[in-house]
Amino acid sequence: MTVKEFVKWIYPAAKSGEISPVFVTAQAALESGWGKSAIGNNLFGITKGSSWTGAVQLVNTTEYFSRPDVTFKAPEKVLSVTKINDKRYKYSVRRFFRDYESVSECLDDHLAILKKPGYADAWPYRNDPRKFTEYIVNDIGPKYATAPNYYTEMCKVIAMVEKVVKEERL
Repeated sequence: MTVKEFVKWIYPAAKSGEISPVFVTAQAALESGWGKSAIGNNLFGITKGSSWTGAVQLVNTTEYFSRPDVTFKAPEKVLSVTKINDKRYKYSVRRFFRDYESVSECLDDHLAILKKPGYADAWPYRNDPRKFTEYIVNDIGPKYATAPNYYTEMCKVIAMVEKVVKEERL
């Protein structure tokens, strides 16, 4: 799927939510590699978590943590740990990811996650894709993503989505 095809597929569905459809489309693009590495209909790389009771898939992925001794409950597991610097470790892990029945279910769950109290500081910026991204990865409340360059990468993808939206008049 091309960048344009991905945006034309997700953006219209993202418009029905309460968060900037540019942000939602860009985050889905970044998290799924423009759909190439989506886990079924899970476009956002949403892990199982403690409350999910639906279907799951066990998948190899990369996570970043601030300590070298993070563990997971089997069958999830750490495959390897690489020290990046004194405060950052890159993990190769096997994790459970939510396996949604539809893209619509995924979008609804993504919205529900971002509406949780931990992201309350970001919520006022939900219509500003860059500012919203900044707040979901800052040091206040939970972080949406563990990658150290997440904000920078999201800003690049946001610009790509904005370009397609403008060109295609979506």
